[in-house]
Amino acid sequence: MYDSSGPTHMSFRPEASREQRVQASGKSEGGEADLSAGAGGSSPAPVVVVRPLDTPIPLIVCSPHSGRNYSAEFLARSRLPLDILRSGEDFHVDTLIAGAPQHGATLLCATFPRVVCDVNRASLDLDPRMVENGDDVMLMPTERGRAGLGSVPAVVSGGRQVYASKLSMEEAAARLRLFWHPYHATLRRLIDEMRSEYGFCVVLDMHSMPPGIDGTKADVVIGDRFGSSARPVFVQALSKTLLSLGFHVARNHPFAGGFITSHYGRPAEHVSVIQLEMSRTLYMCPRSGGGYGLNPRFADKVNRVIADMARCVAEQQEIRRAQPAAAQ
Repeated sequence: MYDSSGPTHMSFRPEASREQRVQASGKSEGGEADLSAGAGGSSPAPVVVVRPLDTPIPLIVCSPHSGRNYSAEFLARSRLPLDILRSGEDFHVDTLIAGAPQHGATLLCATFPRVVCDVNRASLDLDPRMVENGDDVMLMPTERGRAGLGSVPAVVSGGRQVYASKLSMEEAAARLRLFWHPYHATLRRLIDEMRSEYGFCVVLDMHSMPPGIDGTKADVVIGDRFGSSARPVFVQALSKTLLSLGFHVARNHPFAGGFITSHYGRPAEHVSVIQLEMSRTLYMCPRSGGGYGLNPRFADKVNRVIADMARCVAEQQEIRRAQPAAAQ
C-alpha cells in the first residue's frame, strides 16, 4: 500500500538471483520475465505465471505490486528520481512468495511497477485532473482515485506528484491496455480454470505496508472485505497460522482489501479472495553499504503461511470429493 502518512526515502537494491526468486520450482508462462529488471532492463512480459510441477491445487498466490521494470520512457516522463518512484513498491514480495509452486499453488506476479499502473484499482478509477480533458472522458474515480491513487497513479508516498504535466488520454489508455488488462485477463483465466476443474478457487493476494498506518500496531493485516470476499474456513486458517508465528494480526483495518479482493471474491460462487498486508519493517534489512536486503527468517515464515494455506485448500478438496454432487 502507498504510505500517505509521510515521505519514505529509501534506496532499493535487488539482492537475489532470478533463480532464488522464481526458484525454478514450476512451469513458467507469460514470457521469460526478469523479475530483477530495473531501469536499464529489457521489457519483460507484464505478467509471470509459474505453475507447480507436481499435484496442483486450486490456490493462486499473487503479487500485483512488486514489479520493478521501469522503462526509460517512463523515467523520462516522470519528474521524480527512481528511488522515490520505488517507494510505492511492495518491496520484493514476489521474492517472498516465490516458493508457492512447491506447495501446489500457482504463482502470479506483475513485472511492471505499481506507479506505472495499479491493478488493485478499477480500470477507470483515475483522477480526471491528471488527464487532458479528463472531465470530458467517462472516468469513474473513487475517493482514492481522486487523491491520485487510481489505476494510473498521479502521486507516490507522501503525496509527491509523479508528472510535471497532464497525461494524454491515449497515454493513460495505453497503460491500461499494456498492463491492467493482461493482469486481470490472466487472473480471471486462472480462477475460471480452477473453478471449472476443482469446483472452487482460493486467491491469496500478497502486499506489504509501511508501519503505523492509521495508528495500527499490527504486523500483518488480513483483508476479506469484512467477511464478504472469502469463506471463513480460509480466513480462520490464515489467522491461525499467523498467530502461531507470533505476529500481531489485524483484520480489515486499516486495509480491508482493494479492487482484486472485492471484484473477484465471491464465496457464493466458490471463489475466495484474501488480501494479506505485511509490515515492511519485518523483512527489509538495511545494509551496511546502503539499500535493503531480505530477512531470511521472515521469508521462511511466509513460506509457512503459504504451506498451511495450501494444506487447508487441499483439505477442502478432499471434503468436496467426499460430498455427493448435489450437496456441492
